[in-house]
Amino acid sequence: MKKIGIVKEIWRYPVSSIGGERCCRAEVNGSGIGGDRQYALFDACSGAVAAPEKDSRWRPALFLSSRTCDNDITQICFPDGRRMDVNEPGLLPYLRDHFGFDVAVGQYDEPNAQNVSLPQVSNRYDLAPLHLLTTASLCEIVKTAPESANDPRRFRPNILIETDCEASFAETNWLGAKLSIGPTTLNVSEPTKRCGMTFIGQPGLEEEPEILRNIVRKNRRTLGVYCDVMISGSIESGAAVNLQIQSLNEKPTN
Repeated sequence: MKKIGIVKEIWRYPVSSIGGERCCRAEVNGSGIGGDRQYALFDACSGAVAAPEKDSRWRPALFLSSRTCDNDITQICFPDGRRMDVNEPGLLPYLRDHFGFDVAVGQYDEPNAQNVSLPQVSNRYDLAPLHLLTTASLCEIVKTAPESANDPRRFRPNILIETDCEASFAETNWLGAKLSIGPTTLNVSEPTKRCGMTFIGQPGLEEEPEILRNIVRKNRRTLGVYCDVMISGSIESGAAVNLQIQSLNEKPTN
């Protein structure tokens, strides 16, 4: 085992494609962080799921955020401070005003704890349970991109690891390895390919197309890694992140 850093930030995104919530502690299981990416917005007329990286109509999604309340109800938060439950009938008019067209909320195919009656939608982001990123990679991008490129909100990781490693894109070197965070064990399965979500404007951050261009130039369009959960457990900010050296030459577990 080798300590490679600490957990700097933990993020949960209850509703895909909109802002998430930073957590001090989270439970992690085979599906990822509890409450993560349970819901999605979709076009009420066409049924198309929100895709801000492909369709400019959806870019206002980044100015919304979502959070999970103590009663496990998910809320969508608007720029004016209004917070509404995802199953609240009065939500749809506010979504229409925000986007300029009819938008509804759907839940992904797998059951969730809220037990609400919402339409089922397909999960466009079901690549891996967890997305992990290091501060080393953010620092590398900032060398040739705007300063705002080091804001993790642009890249939507579940776990941001603070590391003293000077290697460029350090986590890419962990592919096929296992990481331990407290009782939780993760298998680093594949690099994260980036899309237009990285440069879309959001609260406090201007649109910056140069960020994606630099990721393409410097690291073959990838930044961060996806992980599978091998052993469930809880993680918390400040926890040590350890690399299991003996697993470096093993093939990833699917």
